Amino acid sequence: MPNTSENTQSPDTQQGEWSRQASPYTNGPYVVLSDGSTFDGADGCAIVFVTDSAEEELRACSDFKAVEDDEMEVVTLSELMDAYNQVHGTDL
Repeated sequence: MPNTSENTQSPDTQQGEWSRQASPYTNGPYVVLSDGSTFDGADGCAIVFVTDSAEEELRACSDFKAVEDDEMEVVTLSELMDAYNQVHGTDL
């Protein structure tokens, strides 16, 4: 997927501070899967890392509901977007 992020900050020469500009990306966020076509709304979605035993469960039944909470580390997309916005000075 192409990188569509851009720095939306510009220097304010009078005050020497950065000011935020409005983002043109007002719809979404969407999660686009690796096929480049399948998508869903990002609310409630997460990036998940699992233990070896949880990986075996996933291969057996293809359902994250079978994985115990202590067998996975979850980072929500909302948390990732908050971090992205903080680092890049954006408000996506």
